[in-house]
Amino acid sequence: MRILVVDDEKKISDVLAHRLVLRGFVAIPVYDGTSALFRLKRETFDGVILDLRMPDIDGIDVLKRIKEGFPDIRVVILSGHANDLDFKTCLEIGAIACFHKPVNILEIIKALEGEQAQKNDGI
Repeated sequence: MRILVVDDEKKISDVLAHRLVLRGFVAIPVYDGTSALFRLKRETFDGVILDLRMPDIDGIDVLKRIKEGFPDIRVVILSGHANDLDFKTCLEIGAIACFHKPVNILEIIKALEGEQAQKNDGI
């Protein structure tokens, strides 16, 4: 699976991508919504791990654009600041799962592979 990891905190994006690579995924980190949308238009991805609070484009707006342009891409929301209403909105738009940071990488993988419940409050 090819996964795009989107988080404005470079360390988080890089660590998540590295952990996915160690588990056999192809994972590409990017650090803002604009870069994520640019990569999605030029490359094929099976999934996206998306932060909600980013300085350039809000994660909910990025999610809307992903689901409009690439409806089959599985999107997992990972946020340190989201509330239940944010997560509910994301699920209604089409995210497959929402997690609070920090979360166990195995929970994210389960979600990407279609084995996870829709919301988890972190591990």
